Amino acid sequence: MKRRVVPLSGLSGSYFAHQTLLRRFIGRFISRPQDIEDIAQEAYLRAFHAEKSGEQVRSPKAFLFRIAKNVALNELARKSKLLTDYIEDSAASHVIDSGTSAEQQLMGEEKLALFCQAAASLPGQCRKAFLMRKVYGLSHKEIATQLGISTSTVEKHIASGLQRCSAFMRDAGYPVEERSQTEGGRRNRIRL
Repeated sequence: MKRRVVPLSGLSGSYFAHQTLLRRFIGRFISRPQDIEDIAQEAYLRAFHAEKSGEQVRSPKAFLFRIAKNVALNELARKSKLLTDYIEDSAASHVIDSGTSAEQQLMGEEKLALFCQAAASLPGQCRKAFLMRKVYGLSHKEIATQLGISTSTVEKHIASGLQRCSAFMRDAGYPVEERSQTEGGRRNRIRL
């Protein structure tokens, strides 16, 4: 006797029907495959609980994708905060070890915090490319591969990130040194 398989409906059916597309969508925000899988599962669980609590959902696919986007953005914000805290802690311990005055140390911490705010204010794709280059030291080609964009777009994002962060710092009263220097055949005009 064969068992009859009943197709799933609602959010569960939508999740199983669109899970590959959902993972690709999450990949626009998050790059690590483990994180993508975790976020997809978290989105499904949240959607499942919403459905079981009696919430009326007109478009299960759209609802699921909205939950996934919110979870991914929350994860990005959490990781960004951790990175900022780590950078601030590392910079603070370096400043303390260098024998600088308390005033210089405080100014350095304020400048670093302001720079972190400037980087956090960049548009999503620009911020990712900028941080991957400036914090993680990835090459333009590695960044392009991870983000699924061309190397020229990576270069534009990094240049835009430098200009925007520089303007942010200048607007806050911190002078930013501008100099023209070649590095690997490319001109870098702004140094923070």
